[in-house]
Amino acid sequence: MWHAWTDGLCLHLRNSSREKGRPRSRMGCVQSSGRDEAAEKDQEEPKAYSWDKKDRVDPADFTLEGLMGQEAGRTPGTINGQQFIVQNCHSSQIFLLDHINTITIDDCCDCIIFIGPTTGSVFIRDCRECVVVGACGQFRTRDCSRLEVYLLCQTQPIIEASSKMKFGCFQAFYPQLRDQFSKAGLSLFNNNWSNVYDFTPVEGETNWSCVSQPTALPASLPLPRTQPLASVGLSVEEEASIVPYTLGSPLYHGQEAALVIVFHDNDQQQKATTFIAVLRDRVEDCRIQHSREVKMEAVDAVRVFGDSDHKAAATRGPVIALLCVGTGIHQACTSLAGDVSIYVTPNSNTGLRQIEAFFSYASMSMTM
Repeated sequence: MWHAWTDGLCLHLRNSSREKGRPRSRMGCVQSSGRDEAAEKDQEEPKAYSWDKKDRVDPADFTLEGLMGQEAGRTPGTINGQQFIVQNCHSSQIFLLDHINTITIDDCCDCIIFIGPTTGSVFIRDCRECVVVGACGQFRTRDCSRLEVYLLCQTQPIIEASSKMKFGCFQAFYPQLRDQFSKAGLSLFNNNWSNVYDFTPVEGETNWSCVSQPTALPASLPLPRTQPLASVGLSVEEEASIVPYTLGSPLYHGQEAALVIVFHDNDQQQKATTFIAVLRDRVEDCRIQHSREVKMEAVDAVRVFGDSDHKAAATRGPVIALLCVGTGIHQACTSLAGDVSIYVTPNSNTGLRQIEAFFSYASMSMTM
């Protein structure tokens, strides 16, 4: 009787479970409720949040510290816009061949340091007798001495409590460099390397000077010798550089000069690069004194050009300006500027006024 009664009860419960759509228990006649299963699942699988899915950044991957007589660095794609730190390195060669967010360099001596395109600031503190090559949005030194700096800087470089500093123009090439400039948001043509501001000048002394020979950098910077850095293909020769070599300040000392303005369009940068290359082939002593890439408002365009004829072209996007100097430079520039998107200042007092007006505007638009 007892077995018959229990068998009937189990059959009744199984039929009830099927009618209610509940799964049958594997271990007995009575199945636990769906609510209990959900509670158990929540305990087994903790909730995942969006911030938990971000890549974990190990600071050690973006730090070089305590190098002594070594060659070290990072290859393209290994920094990828992160912050970087270099500190306490001596007699070493450091090559950071990638784009960076910001970088600080502290307490280094007798080092060679190449810094890839840096969106924000390059800040160097308590360093001496180093060669530094870099492209950045902002540049600053504090408590440094005897640094040789080859720079592309979008704003005005600043030195503070620093002495015996030398500044030259950035020049470099490797296959990934142009794309890294784009990722860092830097212009190849907006270079203020020679417009240095000394925050702590000393009366009667000059804390910095300019290096105006394109051969100076190759003589000061040995290329990487170890793998994988050597295989990247770094060159610091002027002819290979994707950044145009500029003489910098002061202005052109009464030489024949022409201001070339390349208006904004789809191939603006390529036009400017090609224009420089062809111009140097045609004019033996051709040099680029300054290069700038700036946005212009309508009122600024009228003030620079003296009329409204070029207002529409000047305000449709950033313009690239090249101050070219050399024998017969104006005629050469005029003959090359056949494209309606390239303007050359007249060879007259009007042209000189336009040059002064443009660079006055460019200096005012520069942010520190």
